[in-house]
Amino acid sequence: MINSTKRLVFVGGGHVHLYSLKFAEKFIEQNIDITVISPDRFHYYSGMGPGMLSRIYEPEQLRFDVQKTVGSKGGRFLKGKVTSIDAENKTVFLDGGEKIDYDVVSFNVGSRVPLHLIEGANDNAFPVKPIEALERLRNTVLEEMEKGIPRVLVVGGGPAGVELAGNLWRLVRENQGKAEIILLNSQEKLLPNITPKAGRLAEQSLSKRGIRIVPNFYAASLNNGLARSRSGEEIAFDVAVMAIGTEAPDIFQKSGLKTAKDGAFFVNDYLQSIDSPEIFGGGDCIAVEGKKVDRVGVYAVREAPILFQNLQNSLQGKPLERFEPQEKYLLIFNMGDGSGIFVRGSFVWQGKLAFTFKNYLDTSFVSRFKIV
Repeated sequence: MINSTKRLVFVGGGHVHLYSLKFAEKFIEQNIDITVISPDRFHYYSGMGPGMLSRIYEPEQLRFDVQKTVGSKGGRFLKGKVTSIDAENKTVFLDGGEKIDYDVVSFNVGSRVPLHLIEGANDNAFPVKPIEALERLRNTVLEEMEKGIPRVLVVGGGPAGVELAGNLWRLVRENQGKAEIILLNSQEKLLPNITPKAGRLAEQSLSKRGIRIVPNFYAASLNNGLARSRSGEEIAFDVAVMAIGTEAPDIFQKSGLKTAKDGAFFVNDYLQSIDSPEIFGGGDCIAVEGKKVDRVGVYAVREAPILFQNLQNSLQGKPLERFEPQEKYLLIFNMGDGSGIFVRGSFVWQGKLAFTFKNYLDTSFVSRFKIV
């Protein structure tokens, strides 16, 4: 039992922090004050985002009420965005001017789409993250369909782009409309960082539904309804969505923490900042020094109990536990037509059973942490 009150601050209410918040009474019992800082009271589960776009799921089915969760455990919720960290004085600063002191702080602030890489994308495209942006994309596509047959552009041929294209097709079909869906891929094959069979299956699935796939189109600009590639090729559009990968927020670089090239702050095997031991983190905003940890949900889920234990141990002066990322992990893509593509290592298969399994895993995860 800790004799004096300690201050534990959670920045962000993402997947990794949900575990700690669910069992937050463990901190309260140890005389630890908890504060959660997040731009919104709700956190959306990204794995079900494309399905929300097409209305396989309603928004309420994939969101967690972070404010209600922490409040029910005796903690405090602050709506705001942390803009900088003073690691030396153990203080975080918010966009509203407030400053919050901590003994230990943990970051789970996710990632963002690097819109700045493509000229005009900030003003003329919807990012795939935050997930709430998909609701605005949905409404825009529906509005455009009332006027005619919109050209809907998906920029990016990775997992997010593939799932978005498939679920845009479902959105159009379920609303008895018409649209031309175009998927721009900067490389020759879809899902280039995954086993080739998965990319072939994805291309077949999308193409047979009339979705146009444009390979080797490296987008350079999106201006005035025209996508232009680096080689000068042009494609007109009415609605565009960006799925070109992600990067960490710039808060860590700006605050002087040691970061990877994409801005994620470096942590050790204990999910602890390598140069500021009072700072922890998980999910997309971290990079584990010396190890390759992809930005996939399975790692966030596995980091969560380790982070929960290490936050307690750090505040009590106890030894920390190591996080050991697994080499192989499961991916299932929601193709929007009731089928899924199941990938684990080199093993790949496609079918309705794959989506059924994905739906079971996703809804089970949400139900574990959802406060009704």
